[in-house]
Amino acid sequence: MTETVDAPQRPAHASRVLLLAVAGLIVYSLAALPISQPATMDSHYYYGGGRSLQEYRAFVEPYIWNYLDDPPDLPAPSHLYWMPLPSLLVAAAQWLLGPSFGAAQVPFVLLAAGLPLISYATSWELGHNRRNALTAGLLTVFSGFYVPYWTVPETFAPFAVIGGLTLYGIGRFLEHRRGLWLLGAGVLAGLGHLCRADGALLLGIGILCVLAAGRRRPARAVLSAAVLLIGYSIVMVPWFARNWLTIGAPLSTAGTKTIFLTDYDELFSYGTPLTWERYVAWGWQEILRSKVAAAWSNLQTFVAVDSLVFLTPLCLLGAWQMRRRRFVWPALAYCVALYGVMTVLFTFPGARGGVFHSSVALLPAICATSMVGLDTGVGWIARRRRAWNRRVARRFFGASMVLLAAGMSAYIYSQRVIGNGTWAEPAWNEADVVLAQVGEWLQAQGEGEPIVMVGNPPALTYHSGLLAIAVPNEGVERTLAAARRYGADYIVLDHNRPEPLSALYEGREKDPGLQLVWNAEMGAPAGVAVFRVAGGE
Repeated sequence: MTETVDAPQRPAHASRVLLLAVAGLIVYSLAALPISQPATMDSHYYYGGGRSLQEYRAFVEPYIWNYLDDPPDLPAPSHLYWMPLPSLLVAAAQWLLGPSFGAAQVPFVLLAAGLPLISYATSWELGHNRRNALTAGLLTVFSGFYVPYWTVPETFAPFAVIGGLTLYGIGRFLEHRRGLWLLGAGVLAGLGHLCRADGALLLGIGILCVLAAGRRRPARAVLSAAVLLIGYSIVMVPWFARNWLTIGAPLSTAGTKTIFLTDYDELFSYGTPLTWERYVAWGWQEILRSKVAAAWSNLQTFVAVDSLVFLTPLCLLGAWQMRRRRFVWPALAYCVALYGVMTVLFTFPGARGGVFHSSVALLPAICATSMVGLDTGVGWIARRRRAWNRRVARRFFGASMVLLAAGMSAYIYSQRVIGNGTWAEPAWNEADVVLAQVGEWLQAQGEGEPIVMVGNPPALTYHSGLLAIAVPNEGVERTLAAARRYGADYIVLDHNRPEPLSALYEGREKDPGLQLVWNAEMGAPAGVAVFRVAGGE
């Protein structure tokens, strides 16, 4: 058990909390400065969603990035696969501060700066040790692979804060039995679900924890679960109502279809039935192999991304030391549930980003339990090496961990954001910039506002304002069927084209329904091929 060195003293947290808040604001404001545009489909989608809320005053979007829920037309109903909270933050920030990408970053910078305070509070609750709490907070400031993503319109910062607070609130209720914590945790669980579809796990593990903790008083346990559910419903019932009016169901079934993927690229299929029968026909050997590969990938995420490698043994040791504390039950349950669901059920989406995104809710618990593990490890060695000074050793290793995390974070940020560019012109801002050139060429054809089929529809809309739909992971026949259904005038292929269209892209396959109108030989950017779609059937 960790020593509670500071327990007899007054908490006096103000100076440390202020230090962490200022450190977070400085680090993440600096991280945000070179970034002037989204760089992934996710961030393009959430940013575009916020702009659409301003433009259309409704949850609609001028692009279709997958066909799982059979979207009817353009503009299409928005946020049926991905949830709306990040886009709501973008819309609110731009309404207050103006329609710029910098304005959209502000709420995400502020949320990210608040995350170290949750780590501080979590660590304090575990051991009432201010040194540990401060170190846990600083480790969260320098969070490695997440630093480049905290400040962009995405789920990372909001879900980390919401998830971390939800787990903290449930844990506080389990130990102190104050109903207000539980109601607040329920509201936060609702916000977590409004941020990410798998955020519903927060509600599920919360209910399981209060039922398990109150098994000797079942009536009280059921009442506690009801309070949690009420808080959740306050947030989610309006969203369920919107979906019911839009699609006739509280939630889209698009997400559950990904359970039956046999390859990640099938997420972008059109006309391919993602069913249990087709999944089983894939073969149990292949199914098992995919689960094992996902389990290994998700374990790597936990070790390398969430725990920065060197925190892994400390975190595991600290979690084992604290296993009887009800306060840590929600975090342990969420960890098991998340990695289980993302391995066994949502195998391909989980390994390709689901775990990376959703495990941010565990960062406060990871940093806090790592400090418990550090104290335990130092104490174990000190008992065997009389020359060791425990206090000096704890401070030395704690400071070394923070410096190591800061160095790793700076290196990762440099590689992911700056790349081969400079601070003023980072490589991050060159992502998908070719689509701006494609958009200019398409608009110069004098055909009004064409609808374009492209690999990253939200990015094309961001750069050109054109309506766009996704290039499906299908052959020419089904691709043309999708293009004609949604009225696409052009198909844009590049190096990241779907494998079934490789022959068309390389010129080894032709179709009377498609005319090559622009490629590198005609002045297009290298690797881009644009086809005009012939008239409908």
